[in-house]
Amino acid sequence: MSIKLKQLLALPTLERTTQLYEEVYDDFIRYAGGTRLTDKFNVPNGKDNADYIFYLNDYEIILELKQVTKYEKDNSIDEYFQKELNKGKLQNFKKLNGNKIQITPESLSKSEWDKFYKKFRPSISRTLNKASSQLKDTETFIHETNKSRFKGVILINSNDYNLATDLLFRLVEWKIKKEWKMDNYSSIDFVSCTTIDMFKNNQNPLYARHIAKTIDNPLLINAVRYLYEKWISYVADALNMKVTKKEEQALLEQGQIDLVKPFQGKILFN
Repeated sequence: MSIKLKQLLALPTLERTTQLYEEVYDDFIRYAGGTRLTDKFNVPNGKDNADYIFYLNDYEIILELKQVTKYEKDNSIDEYFQKELNKGKLQNFKKLNGNKIQITPESLSKSEWDKFYKKFRPSISRTLNKASSQLKDTETFIHETNKSRFKGVILINSNDYNLATDLLFRLVEWKIKKEWKMDNYSSIDFVSCTTIDMFKNNQNPLYARHIAKTIDNPLLINAVRYLYEKWISYVADALNMKVTKKEEQALLEQGQIDLVKPFQGKILFN
């Protein structure tokens, strides 16, 4: 029997394995009206496959789940830029109280920023490459329908405390926009970056960031919203909590991003 969210959150941190996170997400997919893709289709020899498929009223969603599992304790964003400062690479930064500095887009050249996005967590780019290949293969053996079909990646940070959700999103955004601009990644319509059980001070544990290939397709935007809103409802139902929605304008006004502050730890639910 697969584990549920509440059971996962009751486990000690070191007992929360990759497999258990996937089992929780399997449970969520069923809650949201989807299913394992391999429950619907036989995967041909030599082909790879995505994880999930949704048949909804107005569209279909093919979804690949990926996890960030490696905690790079000695590779934080602070340490990265400290090394750049020591090498004299940082320019136009502002000194703050103590030993802290504030960097801006002008603090590094474009080539140095590209180097940061490429080198800081190279596994993110490799993960997106793999997901793109899986989604592309999947479309070769599932039947066509007359509905719109959207293909996405859910990227869950399940263990890297030095990778804030905003920073994870920035790495994804850099990679995927570059690939889309070159007409690559045609098999990815959106990516969502989130976590299941890690928390930061002054940030909701369900905080997430999303990127879609276009905002001009209302069905695509609705598909991204559908998955995220279903996830919020799933967590609320699992933990017997109430969901209160804020006005979107209020959310925009509060939308400050935090690339630096690491996650404090894991949520423990008793």
